[in-house]
Amino acid sequence: MSVPGNGRRPDPNVLQFRTHIRHCLEQYPETRLYVLVDGARYMTLENRLDAAGAAIRVEWLLAATELDEISRGGPALVEFMTDSDEASQLLDWLIERDQRSPLVSWLWSERSFEALSNHLKSHLFSRLPDGRMALFHYYNPIVRRSLEAVLDSEWP
Repeated sequence: MSVPGNGRRPDPNVLQFRTHIRHCLEQYPETRLYVLVDGARYMTLENRLDAAGAAIRVEWLLAATELDEISRGGPALVEFMTDSDEASQLLDWLIERDQRSPLVSWLWSERSFEALSNHLKSHLFSRLPDGRMALFHYYNPIVRRSLEAVLDSEWP
């Protein structure tokens, strides 16, 4: 990925993370980097994703569910398709925002975009003991990190 099109240099933490991404892709060429972004965490996410255009592939996971009307406020699965300025700008913004406040789940997978999307969609809703359905916010990094602490294998 190149220097962002706005001419400013990314901060060293962004460059370090981008170097890590590049290293992982070189070391494991069969894997792909996906990002799972919680649309409720940033109001203009949709605009930023739209601005990246063909440089990315996006699927709003709540689309075509009973929550379709608010799908842009839910999780979006993103795959970077090119190494363009638009892709670099979006990647840098995601890294910067995520370092300030959790926004993104960084996913490495050998699965296709479609297979990963279907898998993630299959876990969006959970049935409560009384039979009602609830949206499981696993895609929110704050919830996910809290869940990791609960599911820690070191717990006595």
